[in-house]
Amino acid sequence: MNEPAQRLILFPQDKGGIGKSFVATLLHDHLVEEGVSVKAFDLDHANSTFQRFVPEAEFIDTDVDTEKLGVLDRVVHALAEADVVLVDNRASGGSKVLAYLDETRLPELQAEYGCLLVFFVVATDDKDANSQIAELLDSHGPKVRWLVARNLRDGPGLSQFAGSQARKRLLELGAVEVDIPSLADVTRNQLQSANLTVGNGRTAAKLHLLDRSRCIRYHALMAAEFAKARALLIAA
Repeated sequence: MNEPAQRLILFPQDKGGIGKSFVATLLHDHLVEEGVSVKAFDLDHANSTFQRFVPEAEFIDTDVDTEKLGVLDRVVHALAEADVVLVDNRASGGSKVLAYLDETRLPELQAEYGCLLVFFVVATDDKDANSQIAELLDSHGPKVRWLVARNLRDGPGLSQFAGSQARKRLLELGAVEVDIPSLADVTRNQLQSANLTVGNGRTAAKLHLLDRSRCIRYHALMAAEFAKARALLIAA
């Protein structure tokens, strides 16, 4: 059977503050640089952090009753327009996305839609965030493909996640892990103030040369990490 032509990549966790939007911007930068056509969506009605850094991302308000979740059909329709559809979830909004997937049976219909459904989860040593990963595994386990961002902003390792049953289950399902190294706070703050992604920060005249240099190095590190997951991210 031929590999699906498109990718639908969702950040299904709704735990705030774990770096979902930052990882989403890094992935968007990488895919665009690889020449992949990307359609991006931001579901965060409160902050729209992803859209602030990626202005071309479209906003979808999922703060609606369950019977009105048809607004998310835009995500599926976008598969006809792009190689990759990238969806950044909102804090406390994961249940809406999962309800939509259940109602439409999208995980079961990936072949019919010609897409590969990828859950991109962010692993930290936050107990609640890792519990959410376990819950997602319970509900979707082998139905989807798994990509794991190991957020290393607080140190070189994730001791709690490394020894967790959730990680064991992910690896058994063939999950690919990528490391998200820490970025100097001063540069990250400058990027946030200027609403710039790391990729755009490499050439932004408004940033100091030191910050641009850090962005160049960081972007190269992330290109190497995302290369580990190329088969999940980009159709052959």
